[in-house]
Amino acid sequence: MFHWLRNLSLTLILCTFFSAGTCADTSKLTPTEARQLAEEAYIYGFGIVENYKALFGMSIAKQSPAYSGFNNYLHGRKLYDPDYTTVVSPNNDTFYSTTWADLSREPLVIEVPPTGDTYFVVQLVDMVTDNFAYIGTRTTGTEGGTFLLTGPDNKGAFSSDKFDQVITSQSRYVALATRTATDGTPEGNEKAFAIQDGLKLAPLSQYLGEGEPKPVVDPEFSIYNADKLYGKPALFTYLNQFLTWQTPSIYETELMKRLSQIHIGPYQEFSLDSFSPVVQSAIKEGIRAGHEQIVAKANSLGQRIDGWEYIPPMGDYGQNYLFRSAVAYKFIYTNSPEEAIYPIAEADGNNRPLDGSQHNYVLRFAADELPPVKAFWSMTMYHSDTRLMVKNPIQRYSIGDRTPGLQYDEDGSLTLYLQKDSPGEDLQSNWLPAPDGPFYIIARMYIPKAEALNGDYRLPAISRQ
Repeated sequence: MFHWLRNLSLTLILCTFFSAGTCADTSKLTPTEARQLAEEAYIYGFGIVENYKALFGMSIAKQSPAYSGFNNYLHGRKLYDPDYTTVVSPNNDTFYSTTWADLSREPLVIEVPPTGDTYFVVQLVDMVTDNFAYIGTRTTGTEGGTFLLTGPDNKGAFSSDKFDQVITSQSRYVALATRTATDGTPEGNEKAFAIQDGLKLAPLSQYLGEGEPKPVVDPEFSIYNADKLYGKPALFTYLNQFLTWQTPSIYETELMKRLSQIHIGPYQEFSLDSFSPVVQSAIKEGIRAGHEQIVAKANSLGQRIDGWEYIPPMGDYGQNYLFRSAVAYKFIYTNSPEEAIYPIAEADGNNRPLDGSQHNYVLRFAADELPPVKAFWSMTMYHSDTRLMVKNPIQRYSIGDRTPGLQYDEDGSLTLYLQKDSPGEDLQSNWLPAPDGPFYIIARMYIPKAEALNGDYRLPAISRQ
């Protein structure tokens, strides 16, 4: 267990909320029950622990290239490429400014400059990976503003007179996934950099000039190691820590009572050695089964039409824990559909897997088939095995309506070439390089129009050549 000075208000909530289940008698637990509980717990907790991977890389591990500490933006001055491995399936469309807000001491003030005609968004994500708020082009406009982010330990009412909006988080720690778009030109890049430089974060006391906040002893943040967590009992030890960082949902009362039978829950201590050998084996079996379910779900998240998989709305998962963990496994920090939608192609129009080592492919849009968006659209190529972008000689990792030199046909149609080798100099402007092996493509539609949101619009099929 890690030890820290807990704020009394959240502690009382947690201890009262879960008191009925924290003293469960595990001696009567059957292997079948233990297996079922472990499977349920793993499915519930995987996405939360995967979320910690980003927190650890961005705010704890000083050796990480993504490190910024808490409450301090790290501004990316280049688009994500194959060298970026902190999260899976990242975008190649926007400059990221990343950090985690630490609200354990006091609220955080977020200042946003005017953004003009540049697409901009701050996606606020809690510990269970729900998108609970947005700041940016779609929601708060282009004039900028000052926003106050409060956490579960921040007592008192906060006046909105000093702020454009007061945003309340149920988590002590909040990911601020901030994206600033560029058209890829030097001018577009400079506009984006100016917006990044205008972003300011400050603890409330500092912003108001009231001195330093009261000290709080930080938790002993655990070292993240996927090899020791994926499909392993150690994930439960991590999960118990993280569950103390989020105000519990009233919908999880019965779930936490059940899981407490295997010592999972806020302020519980999980130790495999505390169970009999036969129950230990059952717990391990349940964990393996849970991981297999997540991977299987991640490979079939939505409805497949013409090779494209259309995923149900993401970012507000409620009690759909399998979906939540599968999304975290495949591409964590996806936007809510009003901000962006993400059809995925892992197969061609005949439902045959995409493989750059075996075939070349074409994606052709008729003039009236281009993605309907209010902001912009793109297609990004990923390795199926690593879920990361593909290194290639022209250093192109995505293609879309902002790609310099993109060539449209005379009738307004657009043909994209998805293949390992260049289609030739005349067609290279429309080439998205594929790996020498299986791949998938994510189509991103930023601020989609109604026909994309309601399902009336469908992407054309990818054709094998």
